[in-house]
Amino acid sequence: MTLATRPPEAVIRQFARAVCADRLIGDELMRLTMADFPRPVLDRGSALSWLKSFVSNWQRYAGEPHDTQAPFSEEALKAALPPPPNRDRLILLLADVLGLTPSEAVEVVGPPNPSTDRLAAARVALTIPAETDVLVVEDDPLTAADIGATVARLGAESVRIAKSANEAIEAARAHRPDIILTDYDLDGDQTGVDAVRAIRQTYDCPVIFVSAYPDDILIGQEGEPDFVITKPYSVLALRAAIAHALDARHRQINHQA
Repeated sequence: MTLATRPPEAVIRQFARAVCADRLIGDELMRLTMADFPRPVLDRGSALSWLKSFVSNWQRYAGEPHDTQAPFSEEALKAALPPPPNRDRLILLLADVLGLTPSEAVEVVGPPNPSTDRLAAARVALTIPAETDVLVVEDDPLTAADIGATVARLGAESVRIAKSANEAIEAARAHRPDIILTDYDLDGDQTGVDAVRAIRQTYDCPVIFVSAYPDDILIGQEGEPDFVITKPYSVLALRAAIAHALDARHRQINHQA
């Protein structure tokens, strides 16, 4: 699956949620930043143009004053938007999570990044804390083993594997992982979304969905994932997703404190 063959709305939604590591904030960010912008041609090859519009609007809103006197007005909501991460991090997420080429990622983010060297710098700066505890929820044994081994090589201290929603719920409640990596389709009647919904009744942590059909679960409905990466996944995608999701959650906690 390439960017050119995907619906632009799903690409923007995936990126907005990934940057914020939060479905509700990401979807609101998408709505506000795209609402008053002349939309590019609505065809399946225009996702890159949509991304440019999204990033440029977000950067512009972050630098503008907004009237916050009227609660819940569009201006007040824009003022409450989280600022974009630095350009290096944006380039990294565009390249390693969405699969853009380095030159496309730099083009989307815009100046003052002069070259694709910024991607290499962003990768060097990206780290996964050694004490990270990961829960992998995957019903295919080979895929589960591969993700688990990859995450361990990336530096996670503890990796547990669950093959069903019930196993995932029990493991999360018993061990309280720092992050969950889950497939959407699982053995049994319950999906990965069902498992996450049950887990979050008593415990919350960042969740990354690893799916072969991301656009089927990125349509803007209740209960969809915060963060999605696409199968077949790359080591770079897993690394970027885990490190950024943990970092975004840490920043949210500090901001609320």
